[in-house]
Amino acid sequence: MRLPCMRPANRCRGSTTTAPCGRSSPRGAVQGQRMSSSTGSPSLLRRTSMRPTSRDRARPAELAALATACPGLRIERVLRRTGKSLLATGRLDEQPVVVKALLDPDPFWRTKWHHEIGVYRTFAEHPPPVRVPQLIHTDGDQILVLERLGGAPLCTDRYPRQGIGHRDIDLALGALQALSRWEPPADRFAPIFNYPDRIARYHARGYFDDTDSRALDQLLDRCDQAWQLNHGDPLPDNLLLTADGDCALLDWEFTGLFLPGFDLAMLHTLLAAVPGARDRIDALLPKNGHVEPFLVNLAMVLSRELRIHHELPNDSPLRRARLLLIEDAWADARDRIHSAARRS
Repeated sequence: MRLPCMRPANRCRGSTTTAPCGRSSPRGAVQGQRMSSSTGSPSLLRRTSMRPTSRDRARPAELAALATACPGLRIERVLRRTGKSLLATGRLDEQPVVVKALLDPDPFWRTKWHHEIGVYRTFAEHPPPVRVPQLIHTDGDQILVLERLGGAPLCTDRYPRQGIGHRDIDLALGALQALSRWEPPADRFAPIFNYPDRIARYHARGYFDDTDSRALDQLLDRCDQAWQLNHGDPLPDNLLLTADGDCALLDWEFTGLFLPGFDLAMLHTLLAAVPGARDRIDALLPKNGHVEPFLVNLAMVLSRELRIHHELPNDSPLRRARLLLIEDAWADARDRIHSAARRS
């Protein structure tokens, strides 16, 4: 049974990459592909608090459709409802569960939703080396019923301003690194970025100047490492610190193959205001030999964040709160990128 759908919202987005690909060189393997991932959508700004608000009221028809599609499911609390999706907690035959339902018929989100369902099915067949919610039920189209894990997110803000303990940061980094070392079956995940195309497009739009573009192309030419599986959207809200001292990873819509270190570049950007966080990430890079691909990924993340926040209205609180931080981070990253490119 289909859930009632909202009218599609207008949004910027990239096209999708669906063809599976092996772990060959990132420079050669993606020529001609367009990027797909969280990179193109302003919905990345969607995460604020998980506390219910007056706007998070599910429609009775939506809850009824869920109950019909999954017999035995009882919704207890709607955590969030947007034009895109519904997130709720409940019970399925007395087992505590989290329920995710797609509401938006937009092809971009439908593709991403189907991708996430596929990721959870892969995890069921080939368990990853990190804690993830167990897939309990799916209709294969709009509904995901997942194990409810106890714990608290690293932070509910996209750009945390408060301090986060070093131990918690290390738990999150450890989980992301463990995922990046995992080698699932080669046909399960595809490259997310066409890096040369991305550099050229952001250069044309003015986010990279000529020197930036040349430096990134030089670094990319040196990135002969194999593709690496990354979560793709490691927002602090997607990193769940469990009661038993572990870190579970949530939300797999944007998971795929990247140059090594994409998830680290994401956290390096998002945790810029957290004391010591970037130093801990930087300390990992010489150990794994991924300095140059990390810098390329850092440029990908920061250019996207600049674009998203520049496209917000001038009076947007998010723009005012974050843009200066992102611009400062980009200035620092540019110096590192140019310096690395000059080294032979």
